[in-house]
Amino acid sequence: MPMGATETPDVLDDEDLVAWEPDGRFDVEDSLLGELDLADLKAAGGRLLRSRLDRTRLTGARLRSLRATDVLVADGDWSNVDVGGGQLSRVRFERCRMTGFKAAEAKLEEVAFVRCKLDLASFRGAKLRHVTFEDCVLDDADLAAAEIRETRFAASSLRRVLIDNARLRAVDLRGSELEPDGDVTALRGATIDPLQLVGLGPLLARGLGIDVRD
Repeated sequence: MPMGATETPDVLDDEDLVAWEPDGRFDVEDSLLGELDLADLKAAGGRLLRSRLDRTRLTGARLRSLRATDVLVADGDWSNVDVGGGQLSRVRFERCRMTGFKAAEAKLEEVAFVRCKLDLASFRGAKLRHVTFEDCVLDDADLAAAEIRETRFAASSLRRVLIDNARLRAVDLRGSELEPDGDVTALRGATIDPLQLVGLGPLLARGLGIDVRD
């Protein structure tokens, strides 16, 4: 069973994309967004389709219920962006700052995060399927009550990640720094490596009510 994003965004070449200019909304289609400052933008229910964002600043933007499909995002600042309740499909984030990114109750499918800083991000109650986190920082992230399927965390840092009531199926955590917070039995359905098992031993014993003594 393949894990992680297997499809790439279907975006036109840069010369065929239209330069997008802010218009008070966030209805973007077949467009190229460059070094725009869209910090604190309020545009619930926006659309982002078949477009490329390069070094675009969206810090603190409120984009709840965003629909994003076939999108490439590179070197952007998405810190504290709220896409809660949105739908992201075939979206690729590369080298983005996403501290405090909020995707609670969102649906992510065929999404890739590559070398992104996602500390303090919230995926609480979200549905993730075929998602890849590669060389990402997810320290102190919130995955509580999330449904995560066919997803891969590669060479990433997951320290103090809240996983209470998360539901995992075919999730590959091998090669990542794993230090979950909360009910460690929520890792049921994940694949880990032997080194991770050694580190998780005390947490697993405590979660299963096993008393380990000399």
